[in-house]
Amino acid sequence: MGSSVVEYLGEVPMIARMVAVILITISVSSWDTAGFAETTRVKHDLIGPVRSVTVKKSGYSAIETYDRAGHLIDAVLDLSLANTATHSLFRYDRDGHLEEELALDPSGRLIFRKRSIYARDIEGRNTASVTVSDDGRFQNAEFSLYDQRGLLWEQLWVNSSTAYKSIFDVRGRRIYSAYYRKGALLNELRHRYDLLGRLHELVSYDDQGIVTARVTNDYDDAGKRTRSTTQTFSDARPRTWVTIYEYDSVGNWIKEQTSEQFPSSQTITSSTVPIVEERMIQYYDGADSDVVVLP
Repeated sequence: MGSSVVEYLGEVPMIARMVAVILITISVSSWDTAGFAETTRVKHDLIGPVRSVTVKKSGYSAIETYDRAGHLIDAVLDLSLANTATHSLFRYDRDGHLEEELALDPSGRLIFRKRSIYARDIEGRNTASVTVSDDGRFQNAEFSLYDQRGLLWEQLWVNSSTAYKSIFDVRGRRIYSAYYRKGALLNELRHRYDLLGRLHELVSYDDQGIVTARVTNDYDDAGKRTRSTTQTFSDARPRTWVTIYEYDSVGNWIKEQTSEQFPSSQTITSSTVPIVEERMIQYYDGADSDVVVLP
């Protein structure tokens, strides 16, 4: 995710509630890194043969287009509050790794071009990627380490001032993340899963090991996340947000509604107007798609 996008999202209440969490998870976003194992469709929490996703929320809209293999190939980001828009194009090599990203302004003028190159070990596993701008300036790099069984166990993403480190378990699940700024540890994030392997809890710690935020997820019998509860503890008073989700028939969420909550003598009531994010998803026709649509 580009820095301008991150800065904007930091002003959105729904996102600001989890700023410590988001600072960690940016590193796995396809906007700024070239992931090794997952397509961008998977990274963006999408299932099935998704053709396009239109995202809408207050002051923000985006249209993302995917190829049949699940790679993001086109994205239009419109920040109405900032009165700016960006059109990004993504190109991949034959192995499915992001090779080039171009960003255009509304007139079609090139804003920047970034290119990525990759390194592999003798087993053919991706071990490193480096992304540079069109004039050769360093943008970011990502490194992957594997255990003796060949399983991914650590990833490190770095740019000129920040670093994100992730540790994985034997099932390939991210269980620990750390965020550094100019070499100093600022935040840690622990991921905990339920018995069915679903992400149950995220716990954020500051550089002193003090808990600053917690996110817990609830699921229905079909395995869909129906509710997320976010608590922050770094303010003068603890704060709580509750997010509920609606899904389409394929199983992708299409509406997310977040409300800040506070306890009263009888019930939990909302203290603010709910923040709503909606996604309109279009799919490739199953007849000409090689991707299986999940029920």
